[in-house]
Amino acid sequence: MAKKTLLKSVILVESAAKARTLRKFVARSFAVLSTEGFLKDLPKSRIGVDAEKNYSPDYITVRGQGTLLAQLKRETLNARRIFLATNPDARGEFLARQCCEIFGVNPKSFCRLRLNEMTRSAFKTALENACPIDENLADSFQAKQVLDKFVSHRVGEYFERKIYRGVKVGRFRAMLLKLIANLPAQNVLSPKEKLTPETLQELALKELNYSAGRTRLVVEQLYEGIKFDDDDAGLVTYPAAEEIFLSSANRKPADVKEFLTDHQIKLYGLIYAHLSGEKFGTCETTAPDDINLMAALDSLGVRWAEYYAGGISSLIKRKYIVNENSRYTVTELGQKVLDALNGFFDEVFSADAYNAVTAQVRDVAAGKIKKLDVIKNYCEKFNPAFDAAMATLGEDSEPINEPVVESDVVCEKCGRKMMIRHGRYGIFLACPGYPECKNTKPFFEPLEQICPKCGAKLLQRSLPRGRKFFCCERTPDCDFMTWDEPQAIKCQTCGSTMFVHKFRGRAPMFYCGNENCSTRANHPVNKILADMRARAELRRERKEQLAAKTAEKSAEKSAATSTKPARKKSNRN
Repeated sequence: MAKKTLLKSVILVESAAKARTLRKFVARSFAVLSTEGFLKDLPKSRIGVDAEKNYSPDYITVRGQGTLLAQLKRETLNARRIFLATNPDARGEFLARQCCEIFGVNPKSFCRLRLNEMTRSAFKTALENACPIDENLADSFQAKQVLDKFVSHRVGEYFERKIYRGVKVGRFRAMLLKLIANLPAQNVLSPKEKLTPETLQELALKELNYSAGRTRLVVEQLYEGIKFDDDDAGLVTYPAAEEIFLSSANRKPADVKEFLTDHQIKLYGLIYAHLSGEKFGTCETTAPDDINLMAALDSLGVRWAEYYAGGISSLIKRKYIVNENSRYTVTELGQKVLDALNGFFDEVFSADAYNAVTAQVRDVAAGKIKKLDVIKNYCEKFNPAFDAAMATLGEDSEPINEPVVESDVVCEKCGRKMMIRHGRYGIFLACPGYPECKNTKPFFEPLEQICPKCGAKLLQRSLPRGRKFFCCERTPDCDFMTWDEPQAIKCQTCGSTMFVHKFRGRAPMFYCGNENCSTRANHPVNKILADMRARAELRRERKEQLAAKTAEKSAEKSAATSTKPARKKSNRN
């Protein structure tokens, strides 16, 4: 008689790191799987929100998640039960409800596990207190998500006629850009007793010179779990909550130092010192403009911790601002964005309007108002502002293509200066003499970061599907090249450029680009980079072997053709 297979209960979380930690706590009757973020989301290429149907959203499978979605459906098909242990906030609640819809779970059943900290005792408590999905909390996230998508897309429609295609800005980033343009010379951060997400980012910037992005990344790692000799556990409670605590006061920084990276131990030491009242050594910050911005946002009452790092990164990526000597400066394009907004969207993109939406979203979570009310209340002011802005363009206005930029590279075939163009295979250089001259070549964008091998500037080449490749401007004299993105921050030990290696479904890994730096000793990225180089070398050898075989076959074919006797013509009458 065949042995009966034991059906397992499945626990779904949103990250692979969190799944690895949770597997240490569960019995064999459980399987822990990761969704690796959202499985379905609003589309990026279109608005995805129907204003005529009460702003109903159109969710589609996230690009690249189709295979994982099919795999998860297979693995949950025969599960005894499905539990959702996504993060204990509005975003996590929305993801949990989304998973209920995808995998056929009743959201009113006791399927929700809320883990404020990643420890064995917290998991046991969460399992004993499993509860239904909080529909109000999930709705509060969806209200903000739908509103932000609708607003940013409509503003993009205005910008593509006022400026050119591809220029966009949302509620928070518009407010941030305007604040950068009119930032007072000096702001002072007010002291705070509680360790909130905002307080932590301010402290980490002041004491450790950590950017807001690095702080959010590292504290997320401390929450999701650290591998110790005897156990896996998180060191802090959920870092997006109202207040951050230690998961165990018994884990002193000195006791866990050997298990943490350099960035992790420094930030954990800062958190431990603040919460235990101990003194922490200070350093002179090199980012006064971040301090000013954070203080200005604090003074306006804006809850910025969750969006600040992404907002600054987006403004730099879109070339609306530049970071010069640790100060943010609005670019020519950024000023065009501000000028286009000025006079039309001043009220709807103000700090007061932003705070009003934030308060209403909290009311949705508390069950005081409906999610549609938040969207309608804001759009009652936004839609007339949008219509007024569009009316200035005229009825016959059409989208404008991004201006073609002339480069300093001279076409070696005809002597003209080549133009920077965007194609389906990325950014490239093309001769303006087309069709007489059809010369094209890859475009390498110069960066401010320095090559860790020779000290020259780094170059960036944009490839299809958003991929980027980085190399030294002295190529081929300098052979430095990498897929890992160089960072604006420098190594605190040797001063070289820092890089980030990104994983699918895992937290990114930061490292110094200088292989001889002491921080690279026994660093896990060494093996990763060595494996990547070995695979690249193997691909190169295979390519050369294939080319050699192809040439050999071609030569044999040519030789056979030349030695083959000519066929005699038939002499038919």
